[in-house]
Amino acid sequence: MIIRNTKEFINVINDKKILSVDLGKKKVGLAISNNKHTITTPIKNIQRNKLFYENIKKIILEYNVGAILVGLPLNNDKSLNKISQFIVDISKNMDLYLIENKINLPICYWDENFSSFEAETLVRDFYKDKKIDKFAAKIFLDDFIRENTLYR
Repeated sequence: MIIRNTKEFINVINDKKILSVDLGKKKVGLAISNNKHTITTPIKNIQRNKLFYENIKKIILEYNVGAILVGLPLNNDKSLNKISQFIVDISKNMDLYLIENKINLPICYWDENFSSFEAETLVRDFYKDKKIDKFAAKIFLDDFIRENTLYR
């Protein structure tokens, strides 16, 4: 279920692991929090192909995910652009797929501007292959937790 209000999202994620999703046209970076929201970990990059929704479902079940945070690159005035609208559409389809498969999780959007740039800056010396998407997902998950004081 898509939740647009951050406060409402926070109210329903108590003691639940958050899966952070950095959606791209071809690749998707994934990171996860622990259920106390004190540790975040980049877990993997997956392809956004015909198996994408099935792969997300498997990860949700494997990691016992309780909520999803989708990165949304907004304009400076916080309005949507072509890329962010694309991400909203993909995440709505993901939500429908999960509900059809009896998985009803709260999904919220978070401004992820500059997370890919920050991830590239942080890991460029260690990861020459540029697979930074999972690190970008971790960065905006950390940002979400920090800004919403979910630390316990």
